[in-house]
Amino acid sequence: MTTAAFRMPNEGHLGAFEVRRFLKKYMTVGLAVSVLVHVLAVGTYFFVLYLTSRTPPPPSRVVYLDPSNLAPPPSLSAEEVAPALKIAEPRLAPPVAAIPKPVPEEVAPETPQIMTQTQLQEALDDQIDELMAGMGGTGEGIQIAEAIPDENAIPERGAFVAFEQPPQLVKRVDPIYPAIAQSAQVGGKVTVQFFVDKKGDVREPKAIKSTPAGLGFEEAAVAAVAQWKFTPALQRENPVGVWVAQVITFQVQK
Repeated sequence: MTTAAFRMPNEGHLGAFEVRRFLKKYMTVGLAVSVLVHVLAVGTYFFVLYLTSRTPPPPSRVVYLDPSNLAPPPSLSAEEVAPALKIAEPRLAPPVAAIPKPVPEEVAPETPQIMTQTQLQEALDDQIDELMAGMGGTGEGIQIAEAIPDENAIPERGAFVAFEQPPQLVKRVDPIYPAIAQSAQVGGKVTVQFFVDKKGDVREPKAIKSTPAGLGFEEAAVAAVAQWKFTPALQRENPVGVWVAQVITFQVQK
C-alpha cells in the first residue's frame, strides 16, 4: 500500500514571510469556497420554496357530473331482474258543471179544516136527525164519547220509551236473604224488570232471570224492589214512565 504525503513548499524552512504568503492565498480560496457553498444553499432553498408555493394553472375545461344521471351499478346477483312495468295513469275528464233543471213549483195543498168537538157533534146530530126522520124516528139524546188517554196506563213490558234523563234511585230497600240459600251458603243473582211511572213509583216488578232458581231469590228481590222510590225519567223536562231492569246480587257473608 502506497501513501502519498503532502509537502508544504519550502518544508522545513517556514518563516514569517512564508506563513503570511501561503495564509493569504489559502484564506482567499477558503473564503471563496465558503461563499459559493452558502450561495448554492440559499439559492436551493429559495428555488424549492418557489416550486412549492407556485399555484398550479387552472384546468382548461371542467366537467360536472350529476349523480342522478349516472347509470345504476350492475347487480351483484346472477339473476336478471325483470324490468318494471310502466302503468299508465288514468286520465280523468275535466269536470263539467251540470246544467240546473228548473223545478216545477209545488202547489201547497189546502189545509183541511179541522172541526171542533162541538161542530162535529152538531154535524153528526144533523145527519142522525135526517136519517131518523127518513126512518120515522128521532135521534135526539145521542152523544159522542171522547176518548181520554189514561196517563197511568203502563205500556207493554219491555217497550222502549224515549227519555233524556233516566230515573234516579232515591230510596233503596235491601232484600232479605232467603233462609234456604243462607243455610246452604249459596249466593245468587236475580234480574228484576219493573216500570217506573211519572211519580217515580215502582210498578209491576217481575223477576225475568234468576241464578240459581228455586231458592227464594226471585221472591226476595221482587219484594225489595217493590219498595224502591225513584225520581221519574224526563223527556223535554216532562216526566215519563219507563221500563227498568235491575240486577240484584245475593252474596254469602263469610
